[in-house]
Amino acid sequence: MKTSHTSLAWHALIGDARRWNAAHRFAVGATLAFVAVNIVAWIVAAITGFDFPLRLRTSMAEFDYGKLLCSLFLTRGVVQLVIDAMLWLIMLSIAERWLGRARTIRIAVACAIGGVIVGMAMCCATGALLHDTHIVERIRFALSPLTLPVGALMAASAYCTHLWRQRIRLVGYVAIAVTLLYSGNPGDYCILAAAIIGHAVGVVIRQRERRLHAFDAVETVRTADTVETTETTETVSDGDTVETHWHWLRGTSYEARRLYAAIAVVLALGPVIAITSHSHAGPLSTLGLIMSPVAADNATLARCIAGSTRADCFFQFDLLRTSMPGAVLRSLLPTAVTLVLAWGLYRGRRFAALLSIAVNLVTAAIAVAYYVVVPLGVAPDGLVSLVDHGALAACVANVLPPCVFAIALAVGLKHFPVRVGWRRLAGGVGTIAIALLACVAVYLLYGLARPADFAPHATAAALLAELPGRFLPIGFLSHVRLAFVPVTPLASVVYQGVGLVFWIVVLTVVARWMGDVTAVDERARARAERLVEAGGESMSFMTTWEGNEYWTSDSGRSAVAYRVWGGVALTCTGPFGDPREWDDDLVAFSRYCAERSLTPAFYAVHRTQRDRLLAMGWHSIEVGGEMVVDPRQWKTTGKKWQDIRTAINKAKRQGVTDVCSTFLEAPLDVREQIEDISEEWAQGKALPEMKFTLGGVEELRDPRVRLLYAVDPDGIVLGVTSWLPTWRDGRIVGWTLDFMRHRPDSPNGVMEFLIARMAERLRDEGEAAPETAVEFMSLSAAPLAGMNPERDNTLPGDDTRMDEGIKVLQHALQLVADWMEPAYGFHSLFNFKRKFQPSEEPVYVCYPDAAKLAQIGLAVTHAYVPSVTPGEIAGMLRTLRQ
Repeated sequence: MKTSHTSLAWHALIGDARRWNAAHRFAVGATLAFVAVNIVAWIVAAITGFDFPLRLRTSMAEFDYGKLLCSLFLTRGVVQLVIDAMLWLIMLSIAERWLGRARTIRIAVACAIGGVIVGMAMCCATGALLHDTHIVERIRFALSPLTLPVGALMAASAYCTHLWRQRIRLVGYVAIAVTLLYSGNPGDYCILAAAIIGHAVGVVIRQRERRLHAFDAVETVRTADTVETTETTETVSDGDTVETHWHWLRGTSYEARRLYAAIAVVLALGPVIAITSHSHAGPLSTLGLIMSPVAADNATLARCIAGSTRADCFFQFDLLRTSMPGAVLRSLLPTAVTLVLAWGLYRGRRFAALLSIAVNLVTAAIAVAYYVVVPLGVAPDGLVSLVDHGALAACVANVLPPCVFAIALAVGLKHFPVRVGWRRLAGGVGTIAIALLACVAVYLLYGLARPADFAPHATAAALLAELPGRFLPIGFLSHVRLAFVPVTPLASVVYQGVGLVFWIVVLTVVARWMGDVTAVDERARARAERLVEAGGESMSFMTTWEGNEYWTSDSGRSAVAYRVWGGVALTCTGPFGDPREWDDDLVAFSRYCAERSLTPAFYAVHRTQRDRLLAMGWHSIEVGGEMVVDPRQWKTTGKKWQDIRTAINKAKRQGVTDVCSTFLEAPLDVREQIEDISEEWAQGKALPEMKFTLGGVEELRDPRVRLLYAVDPDGIVLGVTSWLPTWRDGRIVGWTLDFMRHRPDSPNGVMEFLIARMAERLRDEGEAAPETAVEFMSLSAAPLAGMNPERDNTLPGDDTRMDEGIKVLQHALQLVADWMEPAYGFHSLFNFKRKFQPSEEPVYVCYPDAAKLAQIGLAVTHAYVPSVTPGEIAGMLRTLRQ
């Protein structure tokens, strides 16, 4: 049986491969031809003794069109062939899908020709700007085979989905720019030029097609002599109308972190590119310039150390440094550290973002010191000499990339909410400091104790002068004189090893920081997930989301999820776990907060827990109304259900179907479409994506969350909803609506269709198995919507009137909800949910101290929109005025 299943899986996989190959025949054929041409060329070169591929290189001074053309199709070796073949297949398959075979070929060839011409001109202009024209003219180079498909890829990006368009352009341009800056091969300029030309061509063609399509649509309407009324945009995507003109382009935190991490990886690999590149004329190729196979001239080195001012002294210093394995490894370990930080960025770690900002700013500062500060002290004509020798232009080129990335990270800190605990942070910093002091002490004490192990003999002043060089990467030490060199094996170990040990400690600590945070978060969340399955309310599953802290009862059978801000411990709904402990948890959690000088505030609790807290002397404010439907009594008969019946019938006529699965079980194409829908939705907002009790794509990945999405006959996902489970006594008793988004151009009624189908599915499942029938289907609560200021704030039988201060705050919250309506549409979402004739259950925020109302209000706002800025608030005000 196992063999049979394995055989079926292989047959299915082979079938998928065949279908993909049939849809991308040109991409596959072109890639295979590219590989075959290279293999044949290598065989012919081996038989004839042709010095391949070195003989194919040319230079600006000795320009050879034939060699240049051949280099577009030939690689330097097996590794490059494998990498380039993979990139050819990826680029051409994307282009073929969106542009078609004939257009892909035309655009690829045209962009390659234009890219070579424009790229060569750009290379010459850059050489003139950096005063390196004589170097650029003599660089022997070959074009990259990637020059051919890159233009077609960038042109196809204009046709891709919003998410993939953003990924292709941002990551693509960063990768090209880093390669160019760290290598400087004239062929890299050609790739950049071909990409820019393809980008422009794609945008122009796409805009022209859209205009023609709009014109044809108008003509069709006129020919039919009918007047069609365009349906208004559906205001269901979490309650907001999709705007045609976006005020800002801002995406989800999930996608932003992926892009930041990808850029960090590309920037981190820059020094590796410089080391492995065959040409080192890029503005950032300082590290590559010193990675030369030429051996150091010991006689010249001796004269240089003795005080000679020969021009090639610095080159000898560089060669000696690169002949030391410890120095080379020390230069690569910072790259490993930045790669770990990139992983931290991907996981949303705030400290990874802060440390990346610091690293990039330090890099920029060192570049300024290297190109401006130090040379300024010896330049005969001051700044004039630096300008004449291109030092200022080179400084700008070196400083700009790390500074831009640091600024981008600083602006995007809102996307990195997970913090490192201060104890772990302090421990790591202490470890690094101790390692640094120990390494410095070993180096200085050894040099002072055995000065004869160095040539010339080490002195205290010379040891201190060489101290920074024991820890900085080689690239930052170019054009810095060596004070001495080790002449014994033990001296060489100390000389090279102290910096290596230090960077190993830094790498270990940073990796531990990232790993510790992940492990602590995952352990706490795993415990919360087990308790949620023991018992909870309609919104208790939201407590398992990232960003919450957890208080656990003494018995370990129940817990409370909360977030601390401004001295307020704001809970995410009420206690969960064993329901018998919930009343005691309200008291115990309040005592826990008091011991830590925190003000507890139970947010989004229902009436039962709210009454219990009022009996304890607390206060409460209604913050929304939860809409609940009983799927066991679901029906759509009657006048009130007209909109729902219309949506269902319209979907059936258009061939739209609903599919129920989990996110991870859905096909890859569906998952990508859902991510694209979410990203486009988020970037259409005037304020950032909301959090707290509103989930995003990250929360869809839990395998316990059900996904219901609508697909048209062409396989296009029109809209998607997610449903969170609620357990009691070990079984699911209800599902709560969370994620709800659709395409801007989806037909009206798609969200009504999905929610109605979910109710029908739950009803049918209950009829088929009554013992597992769910008791409720919650449409959740629209934050700060459905509030009723006139509803009582007292216990039954209590005639005490609502405190006037509470009334003022409740009215203020209502005003905030009205102010945020254009961005998030709370009221629109609230009214939309009323179409399903639900029962309304108010939810409250409960607090013990009325003097803390201002802090509680700010904590609620911060929990939902933790990254809102004054500029975004100003943008909202402009939206309201419109």
